[in-house]
This record gives sequence, structure tokens and C-alpha cells, in this order.
Amino acid sequence: MNTKTIAKILVKQPKAVVIVFTIITAIIALQITNVYMVSDLTGYLPKDNPSLQLWEEINEEFQIGSTIVIYVEADDIRDPYVLREMDRVSTKINYYDLDKGEKDGIVSAMSIASLIKDENAKPNIPGGLGGTGKFEIPDDRNLISRYIARTLVQEMKGVLFINTYKVAVIILQLSDEADYLTVLSNVEAAIDREARYSDMMVTGLVAMQQAMQKESMESLKIIFPIAIVFISIVIFFFNRTIKGVIIIFLPLAYALALTFGVFGLVMPELTLLSIAIVALLVGLGVDYSIHILNRFSEEQALEDKVEVVEKTLRLTGKAVLLSTITTIIGFGSLMVSSMPPMVTFGIGCVIGILFCFISATVLVPCLAIILKFEKKGRVSDWRIVANIAVDNKKRFAVLACFFVVMSLIVLPSIRTDVNYFDMVPEGITEVEKYFEYADNFGGGTNINMILIETEPQGLTYPETIEAIYAMEEEMRGAGATVTSIADALKEINDVLERNVIIEKLTEFAGVEEIVFDRIAKEGLVDDEYSKTIVFVYFPVGKSTDELEVLVNEINAIASKTVIPHNGRVSKLTGQDTMNVEINNQLLDEQTRSMIIALLIVLAALIIIFNSSLWGFLTMIPVMFVLIWEPGFLVMLDIPLSVITISIASIMIGIGIDYGIHITARVKEEIAKGKAKMEATKEAIDKTGLSLIEAACTTIAGLASVYFVDIPAIQQFGTIVIIMTASSLVAAVFILPIFYSLKFVK
Repeated sequence: MNTKTIAKILVKQPKAVVIVFTIITAIIALQITNVYMVSDLTGYLPKDNPSLQLWEEINEEFQIGSTIVIYVEADDIRDPYVLREMDRVSTKINYYDLDKGEKDGIVSAMSIASLIKDENAKPNIPGGLGGTGKFEIPDDRNLISRYIARTLVQEMKGVLFINTYKVAVIILQLSDEADYLTVLSNVEAAIDREARYSDMMVTGLVAMQQAMQKESMESLKIIFPIAIVFISIVIFFFNRTIKGVIIIFLPLAYALALTFGVFGLVMPELTLLSIAIVALLVGLGVDYSIHILNRFSEEQALEDKVEVVEKTLRLTGKAVLLSTITTIIGFGSLMVSSMPPMVTFGIGCVIGILFCFISATVLVPCLAIILKFEKKGRVSDWRIVANIAVDNKKRFAVLACFFVVMSLIVLPSIRTDVNYFDMVPEGITEVEKYFEYADNFGGGTNINMILIETEPQGLTYPETIEAIYAMEEEMRGAGATVTSIADALKEINDVLERNVIIEKLTEFAGVEEIVFDRIAKEGLVDDEYSKTIVFVYFPVGKSTDELEVLVNEINAIASKTVIPHNGRVSKLTGQDTMNVEINNQLLDEQTRSMIIALLIVLAALIIIFNSSLWGFLTMIPVMFVLIWEPGFLVMLDIPLSVITISIASIMIGIGIDYGIHITARVKEEIAKGKAKMEATKEAIDKTGLSLIEAACTTIAGLASVYFVDIPAIQQFGTIVIIMTASSLVAAVFILPIFYSLKFVK
């Protein structure tokens, strides 16, 4: 079907086309309700990553369960009223105490209150060693203090309460099948009803991640209307009519509905990067409509509307199609990433941009005809800018090269940083309490583990336990918090005997063991006494570079440790370890996707322009901008992260558009018989307004990210805004330099 046929359909049946397109969009958009948000950084590693595989092996063997932590603050947690309050909250949440989580999702609820009840339930023994025989919190404060002084309770100091007796926690162990949202809702309801003598707050990894997911979804709702307002102001400024705003925006609304409807059908699991998809599509989606509508206005002197639409689609429509293809290639290059969320982000952007092009091509001509659109005036005369760009080519060449040199000089200074909390919306109480919890109860917020394996019964020998304990001591000296069965065994008897070890290991293999905010549901030792795990925690607030040093030190200690009885010590695995590995992949990931995008975009330009020379020339401005990127990152002190890593590929898709529209118009004017420099001036003059309008709408859409308190997303928006503006400037002022060369014909 050629452009003439399409133009006839759009002009003769504009209302029918809009109605059919609306029905199709509505049907697909119904699937948006399936979309949900996740926030687990481990998803950024490929499934065959050794650290991830080791993590899964340990989790399968020892079932390191998820937990919810209730953070309790009071003047004195030994107060009977506070302890009863904690007990009532635990009971109301874990209302089926013996169901192992099958009915209420909670396997156990541990707190200082439950320990006091256990001590009080013991039969009265002469000498004050027992309790009252009643399974309840006693009224006698002296009796409570005596219970707390006992060994079994004191062992939980630093785990369930701290020595100031002003802070305690209730640790809820969740079953594998637990519905986190339901459990969290029950926990919050119980706290609202019962917390009177203390301040209780839900925290822990589960609560924090759920809060982040909820906040991120709210961010999507915030970004969209703000972006709409900003872009509407820009469009009205350039078009001076409400009709222009409607015509440009409606295709975008259809495209977003189609995009997220498809998400709901094929990939409903979104990540924090999905917030950037909305901002990008809102900013970019209107660009196609702007170019088509402006060309429609330019050709309105023709009386035949079919001819107007046909010429718009054949000339500007071709440039928009080429922009769409190159943008898709730029985003599509992210699909070669080894990080699954980056692949998902790339797919999402490709789908979104494709729908933006289809919606603009179909709806803009129809809406312009239905609303009888006419552009009211011109904002400025771009002929002046065109003359400056063409007449000062050498000066702009020197300036562009100067910035290239400066950017290359600071290239080694680029930071890479996978800081999970830079991706957390600010002001989330669950996160703030999680930091307090980590400070008060030992170690960092992330769990890391080392797997120890021996021959069967190998862990029952004193020399094995001594070797593990010696390894831990060396790791503690490196700055880590370390815990394992060796610590508990050394507490029992510093001179280890095998019969004592076997007796204690039997307990470890069959009972629950609390380890900070995680619980090993099947114990810390396997049934053959041949496998155990060492938990390693790093201090809160360490940068990724500092964590990498610590991880390497721990791995070095583990690698040189000799465990008797054919013992083997794995490398460290866990959340901090995987964050370091992700961080080390960032620069390679960006470089690979950028090179692939550049090569494929160049191939597409050569094919569509039917000239390797014109295709390469069109690439030059965006190549300059990519070389300037290190300078922008260093100047603004913004690191490469799992969010900003995608910027180079995105900018190839966005930035190339400006060069494409100028090149296409230059070739069009040359075909009319104009000289190269005159054609260049005419191209900048005729397309300049559309280009700056498109750049302003992209920037306005991205500006909406500043209304979401997520530092990484704001950094992403800042760099893309700067590089978008730079792409426009480069296309207008750098392209004439190369068009003027003698061999360009």
C-alpha cells in the first residue's frame, strides 16, 4: 500500500479511522491491570552467573527464609505492658501457631516477649531456676529482669533486643508460599490495634521491597500527568492553539495505552527502569506528531487535502519512519545485554516507540482534518540560526573538538556504582527503620554467605570447627560481621570435644536459628553434617568500590583456608557480592550496546539514504555527543549505574533523529536544484522549528522525573536532558561543517 492510498483513506474516512483505532487500543489497554513492579537487584545478573547459582544452591539446601521485622522502640522494653503488647501483636499475626505457615503465611514469631513467656512457663524449681508454670508475661518486673539475665535469653541480645533495653524486634519467619502483601497488611493492622505503650514500625527486606514497589508504581502515576502539563505548555507555545495540543497529545495517549497493555499481556513484571520508559515515551512520542503536524501545516497551501497528506507522509513521514527505525535500533541494542531487566527495558522501549510512530502516522492527519487545524504564526525566524551555523563552520568545529578532548581527558574518572538505595524513593519509613535496625542489631542490610562442604560427618570433628572459627576471626579482622555454627560451639566449650559437637550439631540441624533478619528454616547444618553456611555482613553505607575491596579480601581469606576432612570453602555470594559483580559489568555493558547500536544505525542510514557517505555524515553529530557523555558524567558527579547505563544507547536512538531530519531535508532541497550550502540553510530554516519543538517536548517530558524522589532516576533524567539538547545543537551546528566538504555531493 503506497502513501497515496493511505492518504486517501485518512482523508476520506478520518472519523472511521479514529473510531477503529480507538476500539483496538481499548481492547489491548484492558490488560494494563496485570502490570506490577519488582525491585530485586539480583535480576540484573544472568541465570548462569556463578554467584547467583551458588546463592540458589545455598538457598535450596538451607532454605534461608524471608522475614518481616517489627521494629519496637520504648522507654524500657522490659516493661510488662510493652512485653504484653509485643506478645499480642505476635499472636494476632501468627494466629495459627502450629501450622508452619500454611494458613497464615507465618512459620514463627520470635521476640523477647516470647522468650520471657517460655521462661515463665517453666515449672517452679527451688533456687529460682524455673518459672511460675504459666505461659504468660508476668507482672513482676524483678521476675522479668531475672528471666532476661538467664543464658538462653542473653544469647539473643543483639538479635532480638539491645543492651539499652530501649529497642527490640519481633522477627516473623514467612513460609515459601506466603502472600507478602496479605501478611504485611495483617501486621500493620495488628500494630494499629495494639501498639499503645511502644512505637512499632514494619521493616526488613520484604517490607522494604514491597514499600519500594508500591512507591515506584505511585511514581508512574505522578510522572505522567506532570509530563503532560509540561509538554502541553511547550506545544501551546509553539502552536498557539489548543487544537495543536490535542492533535499532538492524543496519539501519545493511544501509544502509552497500547504499550502498557502489551506489557500486561507479555511481560507484566516491571522494574524501576520502567519509570524511565514512561518519561522517555512521553517526551519522544510527541516528537513524531510534531514533525507530521508541522509538515501538514507547511503544505496547507495545496487545496487537495489528499495531496497534502500524501506529501506529508511521503517526505516528512519518511524521515519520521527513519527516525523510528534508528530509535528502535538504539533501544533494541539494550536487548543484547546480559542483564535481564536491561533486556526488558529495551523491549519495552522498542514496543513503545513503534506504537508512537503508528499512532502519530494514523491519527495526526485524521485529527488535523477533523479539527480543521491551522497553525497560527511562527515563533521565530530560523534563517538567522541557519546563517550562523553555515557561516561559522570552522569556529564550531574547533569548539566541538575542544569538548571532545576535554571529555576524553576525564574518561578515566567515570565512576560506576550499584547503590541499591539510590534507587529507593526518599522518605520511605521502612527503609529508614531498616538502617536503624542494621545499626542496632549488627552488620549491614544485605546478607552474604559462604558454603562450607566436607565429607560426611566432617563437621563433627573439632579440627574442622577450629578451622572455620579461625577463618571467621580473620574475616572479622578485615571489617566484616561473621557468624556460623563455629561461634555457638566455641561459646559452649573453648576446648572442643567431638561428643559435645555432635550433640550441639543435632540441635542446629533440626531447630530454627535466628540470624539477624533471616532464619535458616532447616537449620544451619545438613543431615550428614557435611555442609554448613557462614553468614557475612558488611557495614552500612559502604560505596560499591569499598564493598568490592571487602568482598575481595573475604574471598582471599576463604581461598587460602584449609578445612580438614576434604573440606571446601566457596567464594562469597549474596546481595553485596552480586551488586559488586553488576557494578563491574556496567562499563562493558554500555560499551557493547553502544557499539552494536552505532553499527546497526549506520547500516540502516546507508540503506534508507542509499548512500554510505550521507549515512555516515548523519551519524557524526550523535558520535560527538556520545564522546561528550563522559564529560557530562564527571562534571555532574553522576556514576554509571543500572539506571544510567542505558543512556548511551538511548541517545543514539534519540539524538540521531535531529540529524536525520536535517539530512533528509538537505537532500530534498538539493534534488530541487539548490547548491549544498543553500540547501543546508533551507533545511535548518524549514526543520529548525520542528527540531527545537521536539527537543523541548522531550526535555519537558523528562523533567517530570524531578518530581519523583529517586536519586538514580533524577540522575538519568539530568543526563538525558543535557544530551538531548546537545544532540540538537550538534545536528544544527556540526552537520554543516561536513556538508561543506568538497567530496560531499
